[in-house]
Order: sequence, then C-alpha cells, then structure tokens
Amino acid sequence: MLEPQTRAALTEQLRPPPGFELAHAVGTTFTLDLASALAVPLSFASHRVAARDDTLGVLDSIRRAADRVDIFAQAGEITMGTRSDLVAFLEPMVHPVAPRRGLFHPKVWFLEYRAGETSAFRFLCSSRNLTADRSWDVIVRLDGHPAAPGKLRDAAAINRPLVDLLRSLADRTVHPIPPARRARIDELAARWRGIIWDPPDPMRAVAFHAFGVGAPPELDLHGKRALIISPFLSDEGVGALRTRIRAETHLVSRAESLDRLGSRSFDTRLSAYVLDDAASPPSDESAQGADVPLPRAEPLAGLHAKAVILDRSDGAHVFLGSANATDAGWNANVEVMVEFVGPAPRVGVEATLRALGDLAVPYETTGGKEPDAREEAERALESLVRSLASARFSARLLTDVGYALRVWADETFTAAAARHVDVVITCHLLTRPDLGSATIGYDESTGVVIDDIPLADITPFLVLTATDSGGNQRRTVVLARLLDDVENRRDAVIARQLTDRAAFIRLLTLLLELSGVSVTDGNSADAAGFFGSTARGGTGAGLFEALVRAVGDDHGGLSDARRIIDYLREHDADAVLPDGFDELWSQVWAAHRLLRGEEE
Repeated sequence: MLEPQTRAALTEQLRPPPGFELAHAVGTTFTLDLASALAVPLSFASHRVAARDDTLGVLDSIRRAADRVDIFAQAGEITMGTRSDLVAFLEPMVHPVAPRRGLFHPKVWFLEYRAGETSAFRFLCSSRNLTADRSWDVIVRLDGHPAAPGKLRDAAAINRPLVDLLRSLADRTVHPIPPARRARIDELAARWRGIIWDPPDPMRAVAFHAFGVGAPPELDLHGKRALIISPFLSDEGVGALRTRIRAETHLVSRAESLDRLGSRSFDTRLSAYVLDDAASPPSDESAQGADVPLPRAEPLAGLHAKAVILDRSDGAHVFLGSANATDAGWNANVEVMVEFVGPAPRVGVEATLRALGDLAVPYETTGGKEPDAREEAERALESLVRSLASARFSARLLTDVGYALRVWADETFTAAAARHVDVVITCHLLTRPDLGSATIGYDESTGVVIDDIPLADITPFLVLTATDSGGNQRRTVVLARLLDDVENRRDAVIARQLTDRAAFIRLLTLLLELSGVSVTDGNSADAAGFFGSTARGGTGAGLFEALVRAVGDDHGGLSDARRIIDYLREHDADAVLPDGFDELWSQVWAAHRLLRGEEE
C-alpha cells in the first residue's frame, strides 16, 4: 500500500477485463486536459492502436465510445494540451460542473463492463486529475460483481455514498445533459447499489465517503498515531485531522504548503516531511506505455497524493482519495475518499513510512510564511475564471455566407466580469486561436459574430483568457451550447485527416469493423489491396468482400462511411478515393438499401 515501486497507469486501470467490453463509464475530475481525455477511449477499445500517431485509430476509438463515456469536470479548470482536431468528438462526453459551494474535486471512475449477459464492475478513486501531470499520486482500484439476493441490502448500504454522487452529477452541470445520457447514468446508479467489492490484499473492509453530497459523512478520525499525506494544507484542516490523535502525527506535504501553515500548527508531536524527487525510482516502461499523450520516459516529480492513515487498536484505517488536508477539502468541496481497514504491521503509519523510504525527507519549518502579492493575484484570477466559466455560453452556427458563429453568454458571465473591471477578458475558438473577440455579448442580440470559419474548425469549445492589470493571465476552455449545428461538421473533421488513399482505406476498414465485419491483415493497409488481392502478404478477403458482407447490416458502419464519402465527393475526392471506387460504392449502397427495404 502506497509503495512507490508499485506503479500503475490510469489507462491500464480503465481497460476492460479479458473477454469483456465497456458498457458505460462515468468519470469525474477537477482539472481536465482535453488532449489527455483523448487517451481514455483508447483504454476501452477492443483493438490496440499500433502507433502513438495513429490519428485514425484514435478517432475510431473515440467514435465507438462516444455514447458510453461521460466525464464531469470543474468549470474553469478545463484546458487543452497538445492541439488535436479530434477533440470535436469529445463534445458529447464532456460536462463542465459548477457547484453551488466549494469546488468539484473528486477523481473517480464508475465502470461497467459486459461479456454477453455477464456484468463486471470497477471503481477507481484517485488523487490524480485527468491531465498530463507527472506527479506522485495514489489510486484505488476495486473490482466488483452483482450481489446475491441475500446480500443486496448490505451492498446498498456500503455503496450509498457513491450512488448518491452518481445520481447528483447531472444536476451539477453548466448545461443540461441530454435526457438519454441522463437516463443511462441513472440506470448505472441503480445497478451500482447492488455491487459486492473485493477488497485488495491485505484489507478486510472497505467504506466510501462522499463529501458535498447530501448530509456530511460521519467520520471516525481517532487513533494512536497518524500519517497525513497532502500537497495542500490549511491550519483548520490539519488541526481537524489531528484532534483525536493521542500520540505523534507525521505530515508529508510540499515545502511551500508547510511553510504557510501557522506556527500554532507545529508542536513536538508533529513531524513534517517533503518528497525528495532526486530519490525517485526510475520510471518503468510498463507503467507509462499506455498513457498515449504522455512522454514515455519522464520520471515522476512533485507530490499530489492524498492519504490519511490512522493506527487504531483494530488495525490501520487508511483513507485514500481526493481530499486535501484543508478545511475546504473535508467540509466544503465535493470529494471522495475510500476507507480501508487492514493490519497495521503491513499498511499502518510505520509500514507506510518505511515504504516511502528515502522519498520522505524530514523538513524543518516553523510556518507563518505569508503568500506574496503575485500569488494572491493569481489565486484571485483563478477564482474569477471559474466564475466566468460557470456561465452558460451559447454559439449559433450561421451559414448565410460560408460558416460563422455568433457567441454570447448569460448574466452569470456579465455579473462576474462587472466585479473585475480591471481584468481584460477575451475569447477565441479552441480550433483557431486567430479567430476570436475582445468582447462577449450578454444575449443573442448582442452576441459577437466570428466570421470565415472553415467547417472543420467550427467548435463549441471556446478559450477564455483573463489578464489582470499586473500582467497575470489565466486561460480556460468553456463548452458552449451549439445551436443550428450541421450534420456533416464532424465529417469535415474526419476528411481533414484523410491525406491520401491509404488513409481513406484505413478509415473505411475501421468503419466496417464497427459494423462487426472483420477485415483481415494486410489487405486493409493500402489502396492496392482494395479489390481483394493478397497485397502485403494478406491471406483473406480484401475490402471489396468486406463491403459486400457489410451490406444490410444495422450497425451503422456503412451509413457512417456514406456520409464521409459524400463529403469527400463534394471536396476534391480524386486524391483520396481509389480508382474505380465510385462505381463499386454505388452498387454496394444500392444493394444495402434494397436489403433493408429502403426505397431509392
């Protein structure tokens, strides 16, 4: 437990068990990096993307997971790392959250997998956000299965905090969630009530605590000694966690957080530590190979893990999750902590300190350091940006002459901006930093029109930038409600990825596989193998035979292919479509409609 040698990548923990496929995934995070979110659907793919730069493979994985994945993140804390056209396909999955009190800070995943009629469940609770940060974090993985009839009541009592959180998510979002998605989340919550979890060795009991959801949880935080691991601290938070500790407390944090505690927080029963990044064990290939957007050989640095370990007479009580040792973390924010009970010799305070080894270095401080003016200004700017992002933004697509967007926000934005007249606020399209405005309308009649946007660059993702009089700057991505969207907008995004005929064949192969049609090895790799040859060593049928087998299917692969092909025909398809493809496709589509009983 909490051993630095035990490394795990988030994407590996999301991957379905052998023989299972994803049925539904609901994730929560405080900060969200959209580029990192692109890696999540890869975890659920039935096939592995062979290369990290396989854009079409990533695209295919996202499309397959689009209606089965929901990600909730704090409004004002959404960013974009490496630019990618593919974020267009994340639009239905991402739900900004604006809590009425505190911050939305849990980092959990509710996962359901299926193999035929058999369901398997997994719950992940971590301190890590869905970003590319390479800090020291902690993650809990619990695998579960449906409870037997005689165990349903016990399961419901244990799972109630998680069920309450899951059911509350749709009511916390900036924009209303579509009814179908909301219904799917409610159905998952109903099934979550009846899950039995398998505690990890050597734990013998598990409990869940959700803060900021209904009545505050009643936590028993007494113990002989304590170990608190938290990157952020407050005097009230540390004091509350130590109140019922009879002997010593060990506190592992960041140097700047320890320095800013008040001097009254330090006494002879408190020992402070920081992480020595120079003592970090080397990163290993197995731990990092699955996180597609991240560097493969970059070591971890910086503390981000949150844990509280209490030694008691009945064993060690280990709390792991998202809550920092702050008053807001345990009393105001939405947070989740998982509590385990296990043997103190293996998972207690002393055992964990031994496992941390040279990473935990004693730190001498008396506290009392005041934050400087720049830090206070940056914190105020962060708070303002979260307020601005809590507004409902709207964008209407205009098609009178080319494509344009009219953008505006509701009164929440206007009120927040009015309180900070010394801050300059601008916005631009996520897809086009050069297209934006220095003003934002407060209703549609005053909305700002952004002209001359290529269809593939039309997006509801807007980047807000706030700059104060001191030159401090803060950016975030907001998700607008896109009105009058056109059906082929995402087809334009796909078409932009098709740079040659081989790319088109690769995409068509993936679309056919989506319909349940297997396309064998080398024949799908290039245009030469299209008519069934054994190019590049292939031994099975080519795409011609695969197209024939897909005729009449009800899985949508051919329908998706037709939309993209129609778009390509309208936009210089000669460089992309193989020779003779038009005639073949016309025959295939006519047969498809005939077998489905559709009239021309």
